[in-house]
Amino acid sequence: QLCQAIEECKRLILALPEHSERQKDAVVRLIHLRLKLQELKEPRDPDEDEPNIRVVLEHRFYKEKSKSVKQMCDKCSTIIWGLIQTWYTCTGCYYRCHSKCLPLVSRPCVRAKVSHQAEYQLSICPESGLDSQDYRCAECRAPISLRETATAAGGC
Repeated sequence: QLCQAIEECKRLILALPEHSERQKDAVVRLIHLRLKLQELKEPRDPDEDEPNIRVVLEHRFYKEKSKSVKQMCDKCSTIIWGLIQTWYTCTGCYYRCHSKCLPLVSRPCVRAKVSHQAEYQLSICPESGLDSQDYRCAECRAPISLRETATAAGGC
């Protein structure tokens, strides 16, 4: 069924107009389907209950093997005790969490979000610089000097 859904999704992507929102959504769905298929095909250790790869909200979590490194869970903010607890790390954004916290993850993977929105925000800071204010306080218009005392740099 999963392979059939992947093929149907491929056909849908080719049929939709290029660079449309629907086509982008279909590509994301195709990626999710392929990851799910890979997760199902991933060999499991017979002694362990949990898979090596888990996909949650576009995070691609891999089970960690290191037992001695002390880490913090990004979901519950408690220590991950590697010797007695299973934990996962996202390969995209390095989000770490206990296996018990994995179903509770509510923040989507930042790397996946950035890869879908490849636009850059160029107007981040709305404030103008001191040069555009003629090196004067924006409120009282008093001159600002960084060479005098610390109170002179404050303006008002």
